[in-house]
Amino acid sequence: MAAKKSTISRASNKCLATQYAEDVVAGKIIACRKVILACERHLRDLERQKSDGYPWVFEEELGHRPIAFMERFCKPSQSNFSKIVLLPWQHFVIGSLYGWVDKQTKFRRYKSGLIRVGRKNGKSTMVSGLSLFGCSKDGEHGARVYQLANSMKQARVVFDECQAMVKSSPDLKKHFRVLRDAIYFDATQSKIEPQASDSEKLDGLNCHLGIFDEIHEYKTYKLINVIKNSTGARRQPLIIYITTAGYQ
Repeated sequence: MAAKKSTISRASNKCLATQYAEDVVAGKIIACRKVILACERHLRDLERQKSDGYPWVFEEELGHRPIAFMERFCKPSQSNFSKIVLLPWQHFVIGSLYGWVDKQTKFRRYKSGLIRVGRKNGKSTMVSGLSLFGCSKDGEHGARVYQLANSMKQARVVFDECQAMVKSSPDLKKHFRVLRDAIYFDATQSKIEPQASDSEKLDGLNCHLGIFDEIHEYKTYKLINVIKNSTGARRQPLIIYITTAGYQ
């Protein structure tokens, strides 16, 4: 996704989702048709939220919270960058998922999101940061965050990045406890775990945030159905599918 000339500025410490949507629709940022449609929907719904009968509202502050968390505390483990600076398209994705909420309850509007971008665009880094946010700062006591894939080897790609993020951040190390197969946030009795279709036991899961990696490789809905069915006790569960292009 290449930019021509964008009016986006990082001067204000705000979620840039709406600015990105405006620039895409105006043709200032080149995007595919599905991205354009998503941006048009965002802008259309901003107008609809002014109606008393429309149940959803875009809370920019809520959309920015996970972004601010990631940019302040997280850093990529496989580069020389000292911190994460999210790109405008990532502001739009994260801002949309976390910023659109019910007017009354403030629970999230969207229960799932599909992120499909080319390789080396920071998918694993982004969802690792979201996993740490979901485990610690999403207002869910006893949160269970699962990082999921067809095989345990693939599931650990994101999990290992998450571990590395904690180990490389003095602030995160104070609050997260990293073990070989789980990351614990003891303040809310929450944890992050890798799970896979070939895991020995998938019963008893209670998902608050599920991250499915490389969804294009999935040949059955087994693991997806297990995770969807495990969200029933959560107030605002979220499932994120990340992938490059594929054939399944």
